[in-house]
Amino acid sequence: MPALTHARYGKDNIRVYKVHRNPDNTQSVTEMTVCTLLEGDIAASWTAADNTNIVATDTQKQTVYVMAKLHSVNPPELFGSILADHFLQQYPHISAAHVSIVVHRWARMEVDGAPHPHSFVRDSDEKRVVEVVGRRGQGISIRSGIKGFLVLKSTGSQFWGFHRDEYTRLPETWDRILSTEVEAGWNWRTFSGGLEEVKKEVEGFDKA
Repeated sequence: MPALTHARYGKDNIRVYKVHRNPDNTQSVTEMTVCTLLEGDIAASWTAADNTNIVATDTQKQTVYVMAKLHSVNPPELFGSILADHFLQQYPHISAAHVSIVVHRWARMEVDGAPHPHSFVRDSDEKRVVEVVGRRGQGISIRSGIKGFLVLKSTGSQFWGFHRDEYTRLPETWDRILSTEVEAGWNWRTFSGGLEEVKKEVEGFDKA
């Protein structure tokens, strides 16, 4: 008899682009890539060819689009929590919803020394990343971070005093160029009160 110990499935590379029209006739834009993964009573799809409990990946994609239309997509920690909460509320057989969001950077252009109302430029490869997990009866956990943050020092970096053995050929140096990509992440507390508790912390997400 076939058995499945653990499974999750979903939809990746869901592209979301939302324009916010401000009262002063300027526009703000948000572009993100979303991934949704669901866990729950879905084993029969693999063990018995029964898709009754499978929420189609296209349904997951369309859900992201509808939620993006109905709700703010900023901050992404809140939008991810809205999605996770929706999946748990909509589908009783789903026990956990994983939502990953990558926010692509767009900065307002300056034209003739003034911010342009609706033109933007990608001024950095840095991306804001968020991972949200909603578990039935346990609340929502959130991890935030950045990736693709490039830093460079043209001088003032050193590398010496490292372990040496018969395989080492690298000389020590007291002045060199340093160029690297920084990736950092941090965990927020588990929001046992679910979405409503997350909403109370909205201002803190952007400040971090």
